Formats: sequence, C-alpha cells, structure tokens
Amino acid sequence: MSNKINKKKNIVSVFFTEFIRIKNVMEWSLISFGGFILGISSSDLLSYSIPLLVFLISTFCIMSFTFSINNYYDVESDRINPRRININAIASGRISKQAGIFLNIILIIIPLVVTFLFKFEVFLSCIVFIIWMWVYSAPPLRLKSRPGLDVIWHFFAFVIFVLWGSFIAGSVGLINWLVAISIGVFSCIGQVENHIYDYSFDKSSKTITFAVWLGLGKTKVALKIFAIAHFILLVPLVLFYISSYLITIISVCLITAIGLIILKVKKDALRPHVFIITYLAFILGGAVYFSVFVYHICTLFGIQPLELLVFSII
Repeated sequence: MSNKINKKKNIVSVFFTEFIRIKNVMEWSLISFGGFILGISSSDLLSYSIPLLVFLISTFCIMSFTFSINNYYDVESDRINPRRININAIASGRISKQAGIFLNIILIIIPLVVTFLFKFEVFLSCIVFIIWMWVYSAPPLRLKSRPGLDVIWHFFAFVIFVLWGSFIAGSVGLINWLVAISIGVFSCIGQVENHIYDYSFDKSSKTITFAVWLGLGKTKVALKIFAIAHFILLVPLVLFYISSYLITIISVCLITAIGLIILKVKKDALRPHVFIITYLAFILGGAVYFSVFVYHICTLFGIQPLELLVFSII
C-alpha cells in the first residue's frame, strides 16, 4: 500500500517539476497576476472573485502547456544536454510521449472551457494566447529554432502575459501597456543571457540559437542594448505614476539602494553566474514595478497623492 502511495507521489512530483516545470510556471504566472492587479479598477475586490478564479485556472494551464509542449518537442536535444535532461520528464523517460500528448491536450481544453463559460472575448483571447505559446516550440513554425524570431517571441509573450491578466480583470489602460512593454523587453534580456550561457553547448551540438547565429561578441552587445532599452522604458512609469506619491518614491529608491548594496557586497560571487547589467535591469525593474503596484493600490482606494517637496515649494 505504501509503495503505491509513494509511486503516486513520485508521479505527481515528476509532473510538476519535470513536465510542466512548476517553478517557471509560477514565475510567469506571477507576472500575469501583476497584470491582473493593474486591471482592477474598483475597490470592491469581492466583485473580482469570479474573474480571479478564471484567471488562476486558465493562466496556470496555459503556462504549464507552454513548458510541457516545449519539453515534448525538445526531447532529442534535451537527452544529450546535461542542463536540460533533469527538467524534461519525457527526455528522461519518466513520462512517455503518449502520456505527454494526452496531458498537453488536457492543459489546452481546461482554459478553453473555463474562458468560454466566462466571456466570449476572453475565450477568443485565450485561443490567441495558446497559439502563441504553441508556435514557439511546435513545428512547422517552431520559432525557438529561428534566430531572432525566438527573442521577438519572448517580447510579445511577456506583453501578452501582462495584458492577459489586465483583460480578464476588466481594464487595460496606459499603465498596463507601459508595464507590459517594459517587461517584454526585460524578457528579451533573460532570453539573450540564456543563449550566452548555452553558447558552447549549442555551438558544439550545431543548434542555431540567436547567440550562435549572431556570434558571442555581438550577442553581448545586443544584451546591453536590450538592457538600455529597458532602463529607458522604465522612465515613463517613474514620471507618470511613481512620482505622484511619496511612498512610491521612497519604495523605488529603497529597493534600488538595497539591490546596489547587494551588488557591491556580492559582486565577485555574482559575476560568474550573471551579467552585472542584467542584475541592474532586474533590480531597477523590480523596484519600479513594485512601486507601480503600490501606486495603483493607492489610487484604487482613493489615497490622495503627496506632492514632492520641490513642487510644494513652487
């Protein structure tokens, strides 16, 4: 009896950690949840219980499908990649390809049914969302194997993540678009950085990624360009929203300062594992996004803006 229970637990564990990659699913879903928060336009939070339930179920399934379908079509390459085989249950043989097909179909059906019962326009958006997740890994398009298009895919995917949450919540305004676009550019930073780390293996295995196609030196330049673009896109968020409240100004400065202190203390430890410019993009982006959420909550509950000292003097 205990052996059967342990076997079931093991299957569940493999499903979450090696089939859908639950850590990545939760990270991407959290970004979309941020979009949901920004889409709330009323302080009557109970009225958002149904949209929230629809969001949680559909988003979890779609994000899970994104990673599971990627595992399904990456079986051959992941079998020989030491960084990937332990996060691909099909490549390691823990889940069969037939079972993988069945589970992927289930992960598609659930969000389609849930969104269809919720709102037809959300259902249509769900179809677009699923297709965009599918074309990254699945032939004949398989955008992940098309240098340059794979990075573009990440940009639009993360824009969709934010707007998807906002759309289900019921409100998509300028703040949602600014956050979505800046996060989209930040995702390009992460994607290019991953290509740089995988450069040696990809080149030896003749896998044509963005880095292999462009060359390592030019790819590092592209990484810096994406980081600079990300910094620029954070400026409107600071000027239009964060500067309106003293608490948001303090939060963005405090989080940034803590991040820079950590960078100074652990610079040598971080350098082999992450590019400093990527770390800065993460810290500044995180500080700005968190402060934007604080701003949105303040406006949601009618908290009056506190003017900057310089404005009050004028």
